[in-house]
Amino acid sequence: MGIGKYKMKENEGLFVFTPHQAGSLFFAVVAGNATAVNAGQNITSAVIPFQYNPDTDPVECHLQASFPSPFASGFACFAFMMWADGRQNQWENRPDFPIMANAAKNGMPSLFMISVPVGLDTTQPFPMSVWLHGGGNIARQALAGSYPSVNIKPAAGILLAHNDDLIGWNDLNPPNPNNTSWHFGWRKNYDPFTPDNEPDDLDTIINYTQRRYLWIDYWLLKHFNIDPARIQLLGHSMGSAGSTAIAKCFPEHYASVTIFNNGFGGPQPGNNVAIFGDRILNFPTNLRNRIGQTVHLLSLFNLLDNCSPSRDLPLIRHWHGKNDNGSTMGWDAYVVENYRKADSLGIGVQNMWSERDHVMDNGPLFNDHWINGTQTNQQTTIDNVSFVESRFRSDQSFPAFFNHRLDLQNNDPGTGVFGINNGDGDNWGAWGGYHRWENTHENETGWQTTAWLESNAIFGNDNCPHNFLTADLAIRNPQVFKPATGTTVYWQVKDFVTNQVLQNGTATVQADDLTIIPQVKVFKEDIRKVRIEVSTQPVATTEAGRNFWGVTVAPNPSAEAPMLTVYSEKEMKTSLRLSGISGVISFVEIEIHPGENRIPLIDFGQIPAGFYFVEIEAKRQRKIVRWVKI
Repeated sequence: MGIGKYKMKENEGLFVFTPHQAGSLFFAVVAGNATAVNAGQNITSAVIPFQYNPDTDPVECHLQASFPSPFASGFACFAFMMWADGRQNQWENRPDFPIMANAAKNGMPSLFMISVPVGLDTTQPFPMSVWLHGGGNIARQALAGSYPSVNIKPAAGILLAHNDDLIGWNDLNPPNPNNTSWHFGWRKNYDPFTPDNEPDDLDTIINYTQRRYLWIDYWLLKHFNIDPARIQLLGHSMGSAGSTAIAKCFPEHYASVTIFNNGFGGPQPGNNVAIFGDRILNFPTNLRNRIGQTVHLLSLFNLLDNCSPSRDLPLIRHWHGKNDNGSTMGWDAYVVENYRKADSLGIGVQNMWSERDHVMDNGPLFNDHWINGTQTNQQTTIDNVSFVESRFRSDQSFPAFFNHRLDLQNNDPGTGVFGINNGDGDNWGAWGGYHRWENTHENETGWQTTAWLESNAIFGNDNCPHNFLTADLAIRNPQVFKPATGTTVYWQVKDFVTNQVLQNGTATVQADDLTIIPQVKVFKEDIRKVRIEVSTQPVATTEAGRNFWGVTVAPNPSAEAPMLTVYSEKEMKTSLRLSGISGVISFVEIEIHPGENRIPLIDFGQIPAGFYFVEIEAKRQRKIVRWVKI
């Protein structure tokens, strides 16, 4: 194929055909729903020959325009087109080009745009951030410098913005929100050129859009010096739902996911019926989850349902607003349910909420807890593209701090009632949003990271309001430290500067080979950073005489009495108390033996749901863990 530009005449059109083998064909063009082909009018006069060689003549994207960003100086922008290869069998693809559409959309164009900082050093691998727009938006609105309230302006790499509408070529006017694929795909038998093309039978939703986005990433990786381990994903509203879905379906591809105002519920009832079928029927997709079950439409967009063979997700960071009444994306009980369950599962989610509403692009500000103005000292930086560019990697593990809701110092989002100042939870808060870490390392027998709470941020609201916070820690996305279920691991938390042991104990690797360390205390950076170390080998500590046991309660939360696990280096008699707000409920003397002791707590089935404290004391030393009865 020759390289160059051709400006079509008013009576001309463009169709792109993707060959799967060498040959020759007649090509005819019809208008709209017409089917008539007339010689000498709308069909070629002779067969058109074509070649097939994926190695020497691969499928390419084509540059359409280059221009400076209209939103910020110092950025060059490039608009590309690519064309879908459409067949009813979605697996009948060229080896270099996965099928991108069904037969009805064969040859349809798709547009994407790239923003590049002028003077970017391309001699070294650089990150790429991907922005997925909302239901009423287009790729052009997500060029570098737009959305100043979340500052999608790359500093170390490039910004990729996709266009999601099912016609494909419209980037001049916002598409109809009912004509979008939610950045996922559409029904196998959907025909955009047939009016009222609603399904009359069960259909499968194919992830055509996801396949296109991933292929474009690989095409860019092939042609540019992009670091494949530093692809960050961001999106707002429908784009946040699409970001959640593609991260859950292809988690190894992304280093982090930053989403704004995802209601987690998917398309609203009555909307997008032609594309997805009736929401009530919850059509199946072509994907399968970790246990081999078919993934259905409504499982894609929440934080809870597994959608791939992988156990772990990339780090997910989510902002929402209690004044968001944006239909399926609005603040409600399902949003809070996702918050609470994700926080209890330790999957690696940081949740932030505030007084903001839904709309992002009607002005420069949300004017909420996280954003008070346009200047650096007036808004959070942790939702910026530049914050994630070089901070997270898909080939590196990370500490997933969780069970933040159990630390009484943290704020609580309430039950999902719309609005602020109504007595339903706190107007703003963060579960995990203050935690930072660096220098995470691992080998086959050990894992470690340095952690702290933000306290030196330019914007005051980014600083943790407490001297320390306590949370459980799950090791997510490990590369080589993968002890098997049932393995005993030894852990300790040290002062980063003095090496003083602050906490230590043992834990048992949980089901699905998940390593969890209980109740790790992390401090504000200006107090101390801590080094968290986990090993399958016993660890000698300089503080063994002072910290001779580790105590955990599991399951936690639980409806029934949990199991108390106590690790001790020596034999001793201890006292065990269970207490609540009203005082001590039970007291018992127990004997602890060297090693791991598993003690079933008495069934306190009659006590109401709430927070309780399990206290164990011996030789003037005391340890307290919290248990939440649900």
